[in-house]
Formats: sequence, C-alpha cells, structure tokens
Amino acid sequence: MRSTPSSIALAIIITLLPFSTAQADPGPERIEVDARASASYAELLARQQERNTRLAGQRPTKQVSNRAVRMVRTYVPACEGNWPDSPNSLGSLCPRAVELCAATPDPADLGFWVFTAPAGATARTGESWTATGEYACRGAADDAELAAIEPVVTAEDFRRLPLPAADIIVQPPNRRTLINIPTNLYTEAAAVVLPTTILGQPVRVRATPLRFRWTYGDGGALTTADPGAPYPDLRTAHTYRQPGKRTLGLTTTYSGEYSVAGGAWSPIAGLATVNSPGTALTVLAARNELVADPLP
Repeated sequence: MRSTPSSIALAIIITLLPFSTAQADPGPERIEVDARASASYAELLARQQERNTRLAGQRPTKQVSNRAVRMVRTYVPACEGNWPDSPNSLGSLCPRAVELCAATPDPADLGFWVFTAPAGATARTGESWTATGEYACRGAADDAELAAIEPVVTAEDFRRLPLPAADIIVQPPNRRTLINIPTNLYTEAAAVVLPTTILGQPVRVRATPLRFRWTYGDGGALTTADPGAPYPDLRTAHTYRQPGKRTLGLTTTYSGEYSVAGGAWSPIAGLATVNSPGTALTVLAARNELVADPLP
C-alpha cells in the first residue's frame, strides 16, 4: 500500500471554492472513475441514509429563514468507515483511496470524499455533514490549500468574549423613588464589534443586543426587546407598591455575527447573555397632612 504524509489524511474545512487538480487542463470538480468508485459511493450514500435516520430524533426543530447560509466543505479519505465527525476516521487510509486516483498524472494523489455543512453548525449543534456525491484527487502538492483553514466562531467562542454589560439608568437619578409613581428604568446598550484572532487569522465579532430582562427586586420582572428611553417615555418603567430597599437587575442577551479577514458577515449559531451589576434603589412612602395656616 502506498504511504502518504499524515497531513494529507486530515479533514480540513475550507471555503466553498472551485477545486483544481494537478492536470494541465482542469475539468469539473467531480472526476469520473471506474465501477469501483460507483460502488464506493453507493456505500457512502447508504451510510449517510442510515445516519440521517438515526439522527432524525436528535435534531432540534429549526426555524425557517430566508437568510443565505454560508457552506463549508471538508475532505475525508475515501475509505470504508470514514466520516467527518467520526473521531477515529480522519487519519484512516486504505488501498481504495489510492486506487481511485491511480490514473491521474500525479501517482501520489489520493481519493477524498467531499462533504458540506452550514458554517458553524456541523454535528455540535445537531447538524451533520452531507456527502456531496463528489470525490476529489488530491496529493502532496495540495498541502498549502488543504492547510487554508477558515475559522468558524461557535456559540462557545462567542460567550467567552468580553461582551459589555449594559448600564442600568434610573430616573430619578438619586435612586430614591416613591411608591405608586412610575420609576423610569432604561439602558443605552448598542451593537459592539470585538476584534479577536482564531487559528492565526483576524476575526471581528459583532454583538447586537437582542433582548433585555429586568428584575425589580420586588418579585416583578420584564423581558423586552426595547431598551427604554429617558423621561417622559416610560416604556420600561416600573411602579412599586411597597416601600423598602430594592436591588435592580438587568440581563442583556446578544446575537452575534463574525467576519474573517474583512470578509462577509456570517451568523453565529447561538446567543450570549451578560448580567449587569445590581443597582440599589430606595422606595419611599409619602403621605399628605393638613396643617394650619402659619401664624402672622
């Protein structure tokens, strides 16, 4: 069996770009081969159908969106049992992977199955890789292209970023208010862009406030997409019915997008929440009293 560098056996995620082989006149990405390849691909489809049936009850219900989904692609050596999300398969080689590309000009080429998945989804969020029906012949000359990994910002990455806690603004500003009178509360949270580096490439993450959850310290709460506004707008105001010390709380939920090396923005498949520091508030009770006219 022909040996090959272990780096060629790795499945690498790259952007969905046209693929070229080592031939002088590159044809379409799918290469027609003999009956052995057809039988091999039939086995691949059978395994995919079996996996889809098994995963059908595990995937969460998806909301339909008209937003374009960016796809990523990965290559796996064309060997029995190999699959992108199978931990023991990525380095597995076999005679079949060598034989599929034996007729190419470069005798070191190996056969790779081609899979695609939505960017940032894959098996970690209930999605699975899908066989495209293509296979490609790649060899040592393609190492540079195979190493061009495009970072994907996951929900876990997003939640680790230092997202800002929204400020709690209280009116009246001395944080002393009266019962039975609306106390105005609002925030001025806005979208922020955070620079970071993933896999050695510059990445920008844009976090946009999606909703706010207020807790008032008296058992009341409000969840809204409205950040509120200064007086006289009282859209997010709260009225206290009993005097006492209260602690205001605010949790901001962010949605995210990311851009790699100045490229287009792609959605992050998950949300992040940030708690603001609690703010103390004193609620007072006022009473009216009749008094005599002052003496002359």
